[in-house]
Amino acid sequence: MSLKKTYAGNILKYFSVLAFFLFTQPYFSDLLLYPLEHKHRYPELNLDKKKPDYILVLACYYSTFGNVPETSRWSECSMQRNIEALRLHRKSGAPIILSGGNFLHDPDINYSQKAKEFFIELGVSRTNIITTKLGTNTEEEIQSALPYLSQANTWVVSSATHIYRLKNLFAINNCSGEFFPVDHHSKGVLIPYLTLPSALALTKSEQAFYEYAALIKQNLNIYFKH
Repeated sequence: MSLKKTYAGNILKYFSVLAFFLFTQPYFSDLLLYPLEHKHRYPELNLDKKKPDYILVLACYYSTFGNVPETSRWSECSMQRNIEALRLHRKSGAPIILSGGNFLHDPDINYSQKAKEFFIELGVSRTNIITTKLGTNTEEEIQSALPYLSQANTWVVSSATHIYRLKNLFAINNCSGEFFPVDHHSKGVLIPYLTLPSALALTKSEQAFYEYAALIKQNLNIYFKH
């Protein structure tokens, strides 16, 4: 019995070391993220063919905690999404739809309203900004914007890992959209390489597993609803 326990313990120990090595390798996290981020090509901007009716930018995060400048309060994913939406707005002139409700550290501060202030400070007219002021997750955000998305051609901006889920939600709700991925966590290069263990790679691996789990959950919900 003790020999079996020792054998099982050794197997567990070696497996743990191998898992740690894999999940802390940037190349391994790139492999996990590649199907999520690089199967979606960035659309060609052909404004002569068809202009968007709206630009929808999904919420990420804004920190209400601490004494820091306004720019430092925006997370990297929010900053990239907002800047991309601003760039697309300047090219197309389409109004920007901002989703996201009261999910921040300070529950009295609304994400959509803060995002609206961001765009106004960067020169976007108030008349070109629509805020839903609702949504604590991706599905709720899409639901909050449906009155605008139905029967419209929408350009959708979000992190690259979210595009599969967004496409599913648009299909479920019979909405038409083009998807503009930003905030990539991998470069899409699959040439193998080894480095020292990286905490950042571990975080990226975690993000990939989270998104795969979210996709599985979404597809199961779709399956059981139909």
